[in-house]
Amino acid sequence: MATAHAHCWFLTLAPLLLRCIGQAAIALGCGIGLTVVAWPAPRLGTTAMAADGLLSLANAGAPASANAGAPAPASVHLPGAPVVGCGPKGVALQVLGSGGPELQDKRASTSYLIWRAGVPRVLIDSGGGSALRFGQSGATLSNVDVILLTHLHVDHTADLAALVKSSFFEDRHRKLPLYGPDGNQFFPSTTRFIQTLFASSDGAYRYLGNFLNPNATDSYLLDAHNVVPAAHEVQQIYDSQGTRILATTVVHGSVPAIAYRVELDNVSIAFSGDTDGNNGNLERLAHNVNLFIAHNAVPEGASGVERSLHMPPSVIGTIASAAAVKQLVLSHRMLRTLGHETESRAAIRKSYAGPVMFADDLQCFQVLP
Repeated sequence: MATAHAHCWFLTLAPLLLRCIGQAAIALGCGIGLTVVAWPAPRLGTTAMAADGLLSLANAGAPASANAGAPAPASVHLPGAPVVGCGPKGVALQVLGSGGPELQDKRASTSYLIWRAGVPRVLIDSGGGSALRFGQSGATLSNVDVILLTHLHVDHTADLAALVKSSFFEDRHRKLPLYGPDGNQFFPSTTRFIQTLFASSDGAYRYLGNFLNPNATDSYLLDAHNVVPAAHEVQQIYDSQGTRILATTVVHGSVPAIAYRVELDNVSIAFSGDTDGNNGNLERLAHNVNLFIAHNAVPEGASGVERSLHMPPSVIGTIASAAAVKQLVLSHRMLRTLGHETESRAAIRKSYAGPVMFADDLQCFQVLP
């Protein structure tokens, strides 16, 4: 019996002993086959230069190596590390999410933030992971004047609810306008999409229904609008406090999609969103803009479905040249284009001679007149 009791005592204490030994080994970085890796701190605050022209970056959050032809990991914000907003002066464009729908690229999905004199003013898209980048940038939704959605794919909208919920803890009482495309048989309209998320009666997050209630006293009104330009119209949709926004339809397969132009403080920024680039509207929308954000989701020579949804580099270059844009930034970078920056730049160079940069998460581009 004594032997049996001793055996039971050992079985009872063995897991505890192994756990203690394991914790000690981890603390010491040795023993029982464990390897402790010391990850380097993120590089916050770099300057990147294109091979053929300088783009001014304010407190960039991603390594410059991404613009030397090799993909770089997105910046990671550690506790105690500085936030990476875009600086106190002028207009700057911050890339919150430079990736597409893949998670293996280690980039947040599509999202952009326009800063004006150190204050975040315009948010464009809110793909997965971008809410974290929004927080890392130091931005608050209480300062944002307007949200623009290019289309309703997951990699452009997945974090919208997270941003709205986060804003509950901020001091905002003025309404927040939100614009996006109309619907079709495959996608809801933007107003219906917002109702589906937040409506107090049947929304997925109905507990946040006060954001759609104009009479609520403990939140603000999320004021959604459908953007419905004519086939080749560049339509003004917003003009307030020195910010003017224009929109046009673009082709993204069967997905209703909108491209935007934002004008403020004598500079302009155009966003292609996802598009095949073939309906001629981007050239008109982006005419003479100071900065053009184009999506580099497919490589040169792409065909089939992926080409019907996205622009290859040569088409981006043709549009940038026809529109006479002053600076070009390539974003929405996917695994099929990461690592092919040299080829993409060469295809663009055949028609566009201006500065070309490749975006990384949290990177900032000062928009110069």
